[in-house]
Amino acid sequence: MSTHAENQEELERNAPIQRELIYQGRTIALRSDRWQQHAWDIVLHPGAVVIVPITQEGKILMVRQWRRAVNKILIELPAGTLEENEAVASCAQRELQEETGYRSNELISLGGFYSAPGFCSEYLHLFLALQLEAAPLKPDSDEAIDVISMTVSEAWEQIKTQQICDAKTIAGVARYAQFQST
Repeated sequence: MSTHAENQEELERNAPIQRELIYQGRTIALRSDRWQQHAWDIVLHPGAVVIVPITQEGKILMVRQWRRAVNKILIELPAGTLEENEAVASCAQRELQEETGYRSNELISLGGFYSAPGFCSEYLHLFLALQLEAAPLKPDSDEAIDVISMTVSEAWEQIKTQQICDAKTIAGVARYAQFQST
């Protein structure tokens, strides 16, 4: 039995879709896809990593940073964009070191997810980082980051009160809580 989604997939995969690159930036590109009377604007993204770093005391390391796109300081899990031809685990270690000053001696994949598949191709690879040791890397020049730590229950409380309102962080905390319970 065929579903509506499968029918649409077959239709669009075989359709003569017109594609036009509208914009190519440093990190993202914008493509316009057109077919018959339909049009889609799609943000192309190379993918990223999200890290759930756990200290020896069992606390999650988070970062506080100014986010221009939303004009506010957010509390987030460390994360960053994949560089061209970079292995995802290498990217996770690099971003962890740049943003928190720690390196993980045990990096565990917790799967991944799309950030906003209605308009964006970004796939986020989620990692649990255990056995942390100090190993700072020079942070990116455009990042001013404060590192904070909290328990899982403190993170859930900040999610509940919307002090943490970043989707990748909420998903990462949820996956970590699930990992802990298995």
